[in-house]
Amino acid sequence: MKKILTVLMIIMFAGLSSLSLAAHVSKPLIIDVRTVEEWNNGHIEGAILIPYDQIAEKIGSVAKDKKQKIYVYCRTGRRSTLAKETLEKLGYQEVVNLGSLGDAAGILKRKIVRQAD
Repeated sequence: MKKILTVLMIIMFAGLSSLSLAAHVSKPLIIDVRTVEEWNNGHIEGAILIPYDQIAEKIGSVAKDKKQKIYVYCRTGRRSTLAKETLEKLGYQEVVNLGSLGDAAGILKRKIVRQAD
């Protein structure tokens, strides 16, 4: 009986350990790769701004885990394509190009917010 209880406790502990590990998994990062002016005119709620031409220099300060899911978007999808390619060359494995601001808002089901003047 003691052996059965011990095995059950080990199984329960292992299950709880994996749950706690899952709780530490990073949230997806949403990056707007447009200009500051475009950002001020509207951006996805919860996004951060890193212009596409600065992504290589600045990504390390916000995404240390190269397995973290990263969503990128811009105005039409061209700059987010370039940003995605840059991130992949840097070793980021889970980069998704959402295309335009409107497409990204729809896919992520998030609001577009505007900076106060």
